Amino acid sequence: MINLQNKSPRLLVIGDLMIDQYLWGSCERISPEAPVQVINIDRESTVLGGAGNVVNNLKKLGAQVDVISVVGNCEISNELTNLLSDIEVDTKYLITQKNRISSKKSRIIASQQQVVRYDRESSDDIDIESQNTIIETFNKIVKDYEVILLSDYGKGVLTNQLTQSLIN
Repeated sequence: MINLQNKSPRLLVIGDLMIDQYLWGSCERISPEAPVQVINIDRESTVLGGAGNVVNNLKKLGAQVDVISVVGNCEISNELTNLLSDIEVDTKYLITQKNRISSKKSRIIASQQQVVRYDRESSDDIDIESQNTIIETFNKIVKDYEVILLSDYGKGVLTNQLTQSLIN
């Protein structure tokens, strides 16, 4: 075991990045179109989720963190990149895969109670080209890190084949 106490270790996180969005509001009436609440949104917050939450927590603990992941060619990916940049995490190891949707989980909260959550995401396995790019990148940089974390949220980045290759 490596003793990382009182150090600023270099860690590499590989896994499913996502965004957690929270829409906070209040309900004061029922919709005339259907028997559902009408929520008036007062504020919104957007934070890193999934492996991104792991990265954020490690940064807050003082670690030097890099991340390898696959994102889609979509607006959500731009949000992810901005959120990572905001916490000074380099995005050079993010791989863009065409026709993939990056994950965003949106929660509507009224009077401190979660009313509904809706997701925009793909949980399909990443393509072979992206898997190969991750393996090539990993093999080039693995010696630069004291700790490697695999953060699997079932969104397709850590396929069985890729995970086995990384472990070996």
